[in-house]
Amino acid sequence: MVQTFDIGLNAKINEFTQNNGIERTEENNPDIFENFGNYIIASNMLEEELDDIKSVSTNKAQGIDGIIIIVNNRLVSEEADLSKFGATESIKISIGFIQATIQKSFSEEKLSAFTDEVVKFLTGEILIEPFSSIYKKLLDDDGDYINRIEETPHVSLHFLSARTSHTIPEEKIVIEKNKIMGRDLIKNKCIVEKFVILQTEEIKIEYDKIPKYHSVQLQFKHNIQLTPVDNIELSLLATIEFSELCKLILTSDNNLKEKLFVENVRNFIGNTPVNNDIKRTLDNESNKCYFPYLNNGLAIICDKIERHPVMPNTFYLTFPRIINGCQTTNILYKKYKEDKDSLQNVEIVAKIISTNDNNLKKDIIYAANNQNSISKDLQSLNDYHQKIELYFEGKDEKNYHLHFERLRGQYSYVTPPYSKVNIETLSRLYISVFLRKPHEMKSNALSVIEQMQKEGKVFNNETEVEKYYYCAVLWYWFNHFLINDVFSMKSKTMDMHIIMACDLILEKKNASSSTDKLTMLTDENKAKSLFIETVNKLNNCSYLFERRGLYSNPKTLKLIEDIKNGTN
Repeated sequence: MVQTFDIGLNAKINEFTQNNGIERTEENNPDIFENFGNYIIASNMLEEELDDIKSVSTNKAQGIDGIIIIVNNRLVSEEADLSKFGATESIKISIGFIQATIQKSFSEEKLSAFTDEVVKFLTGEILIEPFSSIYKKLLDDDGDYINRIEETPHVSLHFLSARTSHTIPEEKIVIEKNKIMGRDLIKNKCIVEKFVILQTEEIKIEYDKIPKYHSVQLQFKHNIQLTPVDNIELSLLATIEFSELCKLILTSDNNLKEKLFVENVRNFIGNTPVNNDIKRTLDNESNKCYFPYLNNGLAIICDKIERHPVMPNTFYLTFPRIINGCQTTNILYKKYKEDKDSLQNVEIVAKIISTNDNNLKKDIIYAANNQNSISKDLQSLNDYHQKIELYFEGKDEKNYHLHFERLRGQYSYVTPPYSKVNIETLSRLYISVFLRKPHEMKSNALSVIEQMQKEGKVFNNETEVEKYYYCAVLWYWFNHFLINDVFSMKSKTMDMHIIMACDLILEKKNASSSTDKLTMLTDENKAKSLFIETVNKLNNCSYLFERRGLYSNPKTLKLIEDIKNGTN
């Protein structure tokens, strides 16, 4: 292969492609670099590694390769994500735009065109879905979110030039910024926080930042080591001052790290009597010193704990997650936002456990939560989900090994990322494939999933587990072929329609059972042909791309009928 990139940058791109199951050739270098750039910028904006690279891709929109919409430190990549915010929750919005190029010489023309396309997006002159719909919902004057926005949304532009080391005059950056803020439709709705140009050396530096988000260095006020046992070499009982805890729970812009709680099966439940008691203790200056005696503290699980070689009471935690103490953390954060200096010396009790044993992790997480009267909330630990997980682990296909992540974060080390599927995604897939409702897996997906679970239509004990495995295999191949540019979708929001249509086409090929369908999908070439055929069919269904066509039940029914009758 011709040496297109700087050797050091090339090594990082190779690592990226290997971790994400991307087959690299000379011809796909431009597409790979676009994905690479999106991954770097999104990961650094989120301060956590981006799993789904295509979630921020604009699907080859002109002039903009990636759009990152972050609300309260959470990535919003589809309309359904907006339903994850509380009805009265205050919100902060950041939007990042990315353009990546591998041209040999720096192109000021391409840079200027990038800015022009960002202006068109922000003013609504062009639509890039689903990002345009998300942006409109968030900033619509008559919408549900506009009055909950705490501060003017911050916009950042990131131009990545892989093969240059050009000096860019500051005046040029000012001109580009002014093109955005000079528009009346924009200047009252957002602020250009930064306009960043990254070239060869800067790109390498930004890439190297990402692994650092996996670990944190903490100094505990007091700590004792628990006796080591099998699969738990080092664990601690400790107290930590809030000023130090901030390193774990807050992002660099002082937002709470939402994914820190990925393995805590409870969400923040608001003003309960217990939470009100916690808040009263923190509000009372004379009672704050009793906080570690009045509060149960935090339970933290991580993959590894290491002592600092020199600094006393200091440890490195790798992949830490809070598994109990979501309520405590949220109340502390709420008080911190009211008065940043009031909690600095407040001590919090913490139990920190390190293990890489997944079965032990599950037992620890269950025990940490089951001591409270919330067993009905332990959806992620129910018997049927465990049955699905064991089924996945028992399968050993030659082309892939899939994991059902019923405890989100438990397979953080698995690559490529699309070889693992969580509860929400598996629900969407099952509803699309077997209930034939891909159109409902859009803006209201979470409420639909919740209702169908209550009705016993999803994760029903009577359903064959193989059906869920089959859905995950379809999802694996969809993502594998998408990331490798085997097909090109006319719209990013057609993913679940493609999955459903693949199932319908397999049935037309006389694969009637999940077992028959899985047999056909075991062959990568057959799977590739299936997805190419399916995407081509759907791309030619013009009615799907009429306004909100992919959200329409009648359009879905027409698609099903067309495929069955072979009329499209």
